Amino acid sequence: MSDLRLHAWIQAHSDHRRTMLDLAPTSAMLDLAPDAAARDLAPDVAMLELAPDALALELTPDAAMLDLVPNADSTQEAGPGCERVAGRALPRASFAASPRGLRARLEAVRPQDTAPARRPIVRRASCWSALAVLAVASIAMPRARGGDHATEIDADRKPALVTRGNCVVRNVTIHTATKPAFVGDVWVRDGKIAAVGKVEAPAGVLEVDGTGKHLAPGVVDCHSHIAVDGDVNEGTVSISAEVSIEDVIDADDPSIYRALAGGVTTARILHGSANAIGGRDEVLKLKFRRKADELRFPGGPAGIKFALGENPKRSNGSSRGERFPASRLGVEAVFYRAFERAREYQREWNAYSAAKQRGEDPEPPRKDVRLDVLAGILRGEVLVHSHCYRADEILMLLRASQEFGFQIATLQHVLEGYKVAYEMAEAKVAGSTFGDWWAYKIEAYDAIPQNAALMDRAGVSSSLNSDSAEMMRRLYGEAAKSVRYAGLDPVRALALVTLNPARQLGIAERIGSIEAGKDADLVLLSGDPLSSLSRVLWTMVDGEVEFERKDAFGLESRPPQVPALTEAASPSSVPPETGDLLALVGATLHPITSPDVERGTIVVRGGRIVALGASADVALPAGARVVDATGKHVWPGMVSFATNLGLYEIGSVPATDDQGESGGSQPDVRTTASINADSAHIGVTRVNGITRVQTAPQSGGPIRGQSAIVRLAGDTWEEMLTVDRDMLHVRFPATPNEAKKKEKTEEVKELEKTFEAARDYARRRIEARDDGARPRHDAHLEALAPYARGEKKVALYADNAQTILFALRFAREQELAAVIVGAREGWKVAEELARSRVPVVVGPVLDLPGSRYDPYDAAFANAAVLARAGVPFAIMSDDPENARNLAFHAAMACAYGLPHEEALRAVTYYPARVLGIEKELGSLAVGKIADLVVTDGDLLEIRSRVEQLYVDGRLVPLVNRQSELHDKYRERLERLQAASKR
Repeated sequence: MSDLRLHAWIQAHSDHRRTMLDLAPTSAMLDLAPDAAARDLAPDVAMLELAPDALALELTPDAAMLDLVPNADSTQEAGPGCERVAGRALPRASFAASPRGLRARLEAVRPQDTAPARRPIVRRASCWSALAVLAVASIAMPRARGGDHATEIDADRKPALVTRGNCVVRNVTIHTATKPAFVGDVWVRDGKIAAVGKVEAPAGVLEVDGTGKHLAPGVVDCHSHIAVDGDVNEGTVSISAEVSIEDVIDADDPSIYRALAGGVTTARILHGSANAIGGRDEVLKLKFRRKADELRFPGGPAGIKFALGENPKRSNGSSRGERFPASRLGVEAVFYRAFERAREYQREWNAYSAAKQRGEDPEPPRKDVRLDVLAGILRGEVLVHSHCYRADEILMLLRASQEFGFQIATLQHVLEGYKVAYEMAEAKVAGSTFGDWWAYKIEAYDAIPQNAALMDRAGVSSSLNSDSAEMMRRLYGEAAKSVRYAGLDPVRALALVTLNPARQLGIAERIGSIEAGKDADLVLLSGDPLSSLSRVLWTMVDGEVEFERKDAFGLESRPPQVPALTEAASPSSVPPETGDLLALVGATLHPITSPDVERGTIVVRGGRIVALGASADVALPAGARVVDATGKHVWPGMVSFATNLGLYEIGSVPATDDQGESGGSQPDVRTTASINADSAHIGVTRVNGITRVQTAPQSGGPIRGQSAIVRLAGDTWEEMLTVDRDMLHVRFPATPNEAKKKEKTEEVKELEKTFEAARDYARRRIEARDDGARPRHDAHLEALAPYARGEKKVALYADNAQTILFALRFAREQELAAVIVGAREGWKVAEELARSRVPVVVGPVLDLPGSRYDPYDAAFANAAVLARAGVPFAIMSDDPENARNLAFHAAMACAYGLPHEEALRAVTYYPARVLGIEKELGSLAVGKIADLVVTDGDLLEIRSRVEQLYVDGRLVPLVNRQSELHDKYRERLERLQAASKR
């Protein structure tokens, strides 16, 4: 059969898109399904009937093609879009089949040309190992009906729009990053921006209609660790200037494609921060699956990574004390020792050069590649970009650089830059920070979201970076946070992620804004780049489209429906007759469960809503405190599921972390008694419109303990308490999707025994009421019993598809009142979830795909896919430091297919319904608790500001640790600036 071309069509259980796989020409192992029977094994045609238990079929053609075509006729030819390449030897691979069985037709086809040369074969990807994994996922994963789901391989990532570096984008809203947006045209010629405005391009140039769309400069990420083959740290030494990230660039990293999908066109790739003086960086133009040399930004200045604080002194790892430095004092000493030696080294080489010029023949100094780099810093040839956090260390580095006469290009992260912004401006040092990350360690506890804007106000070149392959995809939104929290002008805000980082990298003459003569690094979006409801449609680098959006989930052609939602009246709907009166007048009311009311009035008495409607129809009661809310919007307070609020303060400080218990399952522990009412996180979360949260155990288990629902107002946990012990939280034991044996793990079996023991314990306790023979008290079983009996809800944490399916089976067999939490791969098993009617709390939405072969927007579209399938769902943030960003998770889901009404419900009424408090909270209705949020715009929009917040009808000041720090250091900056002008 060496001259036969073997075509294998596998009619899989699930509806996967066509995928072509190369099998080894000499030997390929196809591990099909358990217990298979073979029949009709003819030399030319073989039909296999496959059923559960194991069959291995060895194929030994010159070249073989495995074509996964669901519900396809076995004689169907390869589909369009597949490129033909020469066959080549590939490693042995094994594929597992669905346990429900497959039908496979193997047809040997004689090629027309019987010459010994190897025949072409059809391929849709260039990496065998990648395709092997895809095939396993495609065939083995689905265990139940409806297991079909979208995939994304490299062939799918190839844009359809080809410009060859020349096109005109017509009638588009242009955001130049230098002036306010306007409608016009942009002409791209030979990869450069030829003209902006009203453009008359030559005939025949490709025209792209931008009507209703927005064009922005590509994002420049000044601090990233993507596309690195291997680790990013050389942690054995405190100085590693001789190493360079350019040696380990991985141009096949899917993070490049995903970053392009978020509008990133240029990124500076850095070493980690284990070293006081680390390795050199590499600036890349993002182009997926090119050669590494094609990505390198030509002609950009060389740069090096420094680091200050906790990381180089090894504060948070097991190696502290094993390597100098172990303190901030030692970090400073590293710089002074290193640059004194570099000075000497320079003098030695200068003396050598001078002697050579005099005609002497001196012995050259010993070559030192590390000192060569440090000497380059002293000469200004290598730019310094330093990781830092605290104000004290920032000033230390500024003074050290001044001592040795070199310039710091940027301070990276620089979370306390706002405290010394005046000094940074004087030293002409730029700052590249985060949008709102904070509290993950001690030196990040004073971070504020106004940092970038306050540095900008001081005259510092200020930018925002990601330091994250996930956040990298939404840096436009991170820039919008400076509009929200600090009132920064939108043009200047856009520059925080485009023009300013380009300046910091010394390449602003090439990129960073939409101006004639610059590289055509452009991004087309569905809306304003600073809107959290916009999505990237395509991204262009050097005039070529490198990313083009594909609707892998079909949400644009088949969007979710918005179900009708009505609330039945409840006893609590009887308005109170006494209590303080409040009336918000003139606002747009958003009840969530009924239509919006323009120019409406809402009246509150005794902490509950007593009336709402059009202002003309609602009488203001005598004695009411009237608040003019004309032009504003009133929403119900958001409800955040499964947070750590009150249990966690600083990530790296164990004494402030009470998120979970050790020692295995602990069902009797409850979060309530440990909630710190003075936690800084409460005020920070509340300021974004969240009024109620479920505080839940976050670790331990598998049975982690019991949560509580609390309001974000009150001086003690008792004052905050809404519902105690509302739910049991269980980390359901995980089973990988690719596991060959899809069976219950020992951990699951043990969990079943525990729940059965709890039911038995409860039964014996009930029976003992008659005969008095009470079983010995067991705190674990006592706490677990009402959950095991289905009387109270159980949160089952399950993320990947197979674990979700097993969690559903566990809930069904145990007859639990279950909620699936996390469900990052819920979209893969949406139909099974819908049939179960088990509520699902999805989160985080702002997350990366779980697999290289998942669509880039899998996490973004997850909620929409579930909604379309009819799954009862809500959205959570699942962010230990930033529960406040709940609305932005819902906004991203909305941008990627979830209807706006559903996105709003997903953070208000739906989580309240999952928690069983929807009769009291989650919407605006007569009789409900008056948790109200007043904004100047859409609740889901990052640029909107929360202007007032009411909890139980009482106005809560929007003051928190971060706003107080901002006010304090803004006053310091203004004082120093005023003094400098005298």
